[in-house]
Amino acid sequence: MIFLEILFTMPIPDDLKKQQQEAFPNHNYYYTEDLETYPQIVNIDCLVTYGSDVTDAIIEEARALRWLMVFSAGIEELPHEKLQEQGILVTNVRGIHAIPMAEFTIAYMLSHVKRLANFAVKQSKHNWERDKEISELAEKIILIAGTGAIGSQIARFAKAFQMQTIGVNTTGNSVEPFDRVVSIEEMHTALPDADFVVSILPETPQTKGIYKFKHFETMKKSAVFINIGRGSAISEEVLLEVATKQPIAHLYLDVTPQEPLPSDHVLWTFPNITITPHVSAHSPKYLYRSFEIWLENVGRFQKEESLLNTINLNRGY
Repeated sequence: MIFLEILFTMPIPDDLKKQQQEAFPNHNYYYTEDLETYPQIVNIDCLVTYGSDVTDAIIEEARALRWLMVFSAGIEELPHEKLQEQGILVTNVRGIHAIPMAEFTIAYMLSHVKRLANFAVKQSKHNWERDKEISELAEKIILIAGTGAIGSQIARFAKAFQMQTIGVNTTGNSVEPFDRVVSIEEMHTALPDADFVVSILPETPQTKGIYKFKHFETMKKSAVFINIGRGSAISEEVLLEVATKQPIAHLYLDVTPQEPLPSDHVLWTFPNITITPHVSAHSPKYLYRSFEIWLENVGRFQKEESLLNTINLNRGY
């Protein structure tokens, strides 16, 4: 039987602690919220973290570390070279964000076509005036860059609203439930058809700054761009150019190139930009969904089987 010294670097509810203790009583579990000062890191076999607290120095010091379990989907903050150098296995909780992020996307789109922000302003002025621009999602076209768990869930929700769905992935191969899929190299050919463009691309060397101003120029004047993936997919310069020249109707940004966005940043000031503080994945079920993957992987690790959501550090996901 494999025995693990496991350290969590985030608060874990008592019921989840009890669940893992009952399922795998042979391991030792430790908890800290300050990894940098944790005194016994040298003895830890498995580190469970959100990722942002893991540094080169931590990996260097954690000489027994075999497995890094990241309770998030993004791994761009991890010290990739040091992890590869030490041969440490990395897994994440890819897939748990699908429902909250898909709901957030639908909320953005419904708010846009039903003009809810405009009515909030009218209410603050005690103004009963109706809005002639109210529209609907039915028969609109949504292009989703990223056809994994999150993108597929967005597409399923969009179909419930009778929308047409276009997916974008690396290969252009068909994926359910998309009506049509194009490769990322061909994305520009589909952009003119889209009423909503949703980016959920991960951060990789290939996706940094992938959206150029020319992409927005090819979209409909009435189009909406939604980014719930990574802020690095579109540079600050391009965002400012789009906000200023207005080739499309609106940008909804849950992620930005700089986070947190400073209170005096100019992006806050544009009426054609709506900003939320990187919360699209938030849910009270977050840790519970993470633990479903975590406990499955602990069982697999004990049996020396391949783990769910193993990360290819060279590829970046």
